[in-house]
Amino acid sequence: MRSEYGEIMRFLLHFKERFSSEEEFRAFLAEEVRRFVKDARDYGIVISILPECLRPRSAFAGEGPHRF
Repeated sequence: MRSEYGEIMRFLLHFKERFSSEEEFRAFLAEEVRRFVKDARDYGIVISILPECLRPRSAFAGEGPHRF
């Protein structure tokens, strides 16, 4: 993991201790980012996220188990 993150990610990292596993925390992050993307549209900001199912398998190297 990087040592420096933007303000939104730093805020979300405060919630990490609430989850019993890294997988649960990552699921939380994914959902919150999706919500943020929708919320940002209200301010005329369009953010596009590549669905996990379209990411090349090589992008998952070293990330642990994933749902496919």
